[in-house]
Amino acid sequence: MLKFFYNGLKDGGKLQKASYSTGPYTPESGLPDETITITARDYMRFSAGIQEAFVVVNQTDTMTDFFDKDRIRVRPSHPLYSEVKRAYNSQQAKRAARSQR
Repeated sequence: MLKFFYNGLKDGGKLQKASYSTGPYTPESGLPDETITITARDYMRFSAGIQEAFVVVNQTDTMTDFFDKDRIRVRPSHPLYSEVKRAYNSQQAKRAARSQR
């Protein structure tokens, strides 16, 4: 069972650190602006459980020394969108509180 936190995701094990962001996206992408992007931190790969629940994109090309982070685009139609949105809102609240200090 996946759990979403302001600073990452859990797939039954330890926290897999990630950040959340939203659009605007280009019209060519075909993504609605409500789409939430989950980006892994530190170039780690998301676990198999997360990769089963979402489409994970990573365009790393070691032949050209290009390294990319795992990225997930969660559309509003995804069954886990409301949980991802809650984590995104929690991250935004933490950032706002930090900037108030």
